[in-house]
Amino acid sequence: MFSRISDPRFLNMTEQEKRWLDNIKKAFYVSDLALTSGTPEDVTLEALFKAIDTAKTLRRSLRGEDTSFHENKKRFIEFLGLEIPCASAGTPHFHLRKRGTGNLRGFTFGELVYAIRCMIHENENLNAAEGIDYHILVDWSVRNTLTLGNLVNEQFVINGWFLANRLREVLAKFITGVEGTVAFAEHRSCSISCRPPIGSIVSDRQRTFSNS
Repeated sequence: MFSRISDPRFLNMTEQEKRWLDNIKKAFYVSDLALTSGTPEDVTLEALFKAIDTAKTLRRSLRGEDTSFHENKKRFIEFLGLEIPCASAGTPHFHLRKRGTGNLRGFTFGELVYAIRCMIHENENLNAAEGIDYHILVDWSVRNTLTLGNLVNEQFVINGWFLANRLREVLAKFITGVEGTVAFAEHRSCSISCRPPIGSIVSDRQRTFSNS
């Protein structure tokens, strides 16, 4: 995740890069609040996807790579694949029947997640409980972070709690890794974790607002 990024580079982030990091933390905190709200289906994944979009941009910037929206799908999936091997291109496919066209096509796990991200970007939460006719649905009915989901009649029903937890782990490692590297270089204490306590990661702006 942090290959080809030197410690001095972390210490010399631009104002834009610091802003991106703060935006990632802001979205992460919003997703944590949604997870504990009792109604996670409308906000949790939306916030996590926003954080991932920004995290992959920040990582590319720190590596001196192009940060435009060019090839966004490829770059989104590449970022997930850094910590979720089955999300990478070329991994086994889920064969799903696309609604509307009726075509059967294969989706890697990364493509499946990106498809959910695109629908949520269109304000469609894909909540299985709402009777949506789509080839991918998100089930929030049972709070279980160990089961991926089920493939039923060429339609994949993914466990929302599993997906949110796994995306949270990826983002937590990125956030605490960046901040931990800076703290270590500055001889401060640090902790890098993929499972920080709920609500423990907060953006500077959110912290300022809550203290005002």
